Amino acid sequence: MLYSPVSWLMAPLALAQGLWVRRRTPRLPEAAGPSEACAGSGPTLRLLAIGDSIVAGVGVAQREQALPARLAAALAAMLEARVCWRAWGANGARTTDLLTWLAGVGTLDAQLLVLSNGLNDVTSFSALKRWLGEMSRLFDRLRALAPEALIVQLGIPPLAHFPALPQPLRHLLGQRALVFDHAGEALVNGLPRSLYLPFRERPDPGLFALDGYHPGPEAVDLWARHLAPAIAAALPSGAGVGPVPASGLRVP
Repeated sequence: MLYSPVSWLMAPLALAQGLWVRRRTPRLPEAAGPSEACAGSGPTLRLLAIGDSIVAGVGVAQREQALPARLAAALAAMLEARVCWRAWGANGARTTDLLTWLAGVGTLDAQLLVLSNGLNDVTSFSALKRWLGEMSRLFDRLRALAPEALIVQLGIPPLAHFPALPQPLRHLLGQRALVFDHAGEALVNGLPRSLYLPFRERPDPGLFALDGYHPGPEAVDLWARHLAPAIAAALPSGAGVGPVPASGLRVP
């Protein structure tokens, strides 16, 4: 059951709180700086990150502090490789937006695709069934564009522990996020060359950005170092070869 009876009783208050949070929470900008770079030396691994504000770097000042760059650095150190990353993200992006971005792309020449999406589907109250259908189409599209790539789906962060959200909104969205997270994990882990990495740790409230909603620089770095071992273990042997070509992907 997606909602308990208590959650339904809390819904009107939570809706009012949601409007209040939107008005009161500062809207942080996306990170500044180049959206692609390389880290480390050795055989080249091409990483493309696609998704929401996590990919866009909301919560940190520079792109080099955002998750794609920090993950590339962690992987480069672990694999003794040159990891070249490219980030395509937008604040507020939902899964349907990723499908739109990819619609006109011919190929994706990347060995590692990292996706951050789902949280905005949760907070916009998309239906679970609809979201799972969009996720299935997204993975089909990515597999067609990059047949041999490892596709890593980041789990939905635990909204139940976001400082910016008051109760009962925090409880309601946290419950909903958990349901979406478990459903997404079941879907993705049943697909070939795909890996779902859930966010199971309780976040430190002191490591959030000023808005109390996005991770700050230290939290992003810790997250990247937590993700890197699982991703490195899942990469096929000999994955890192070749230069980084220009991509045809464009985010509006």
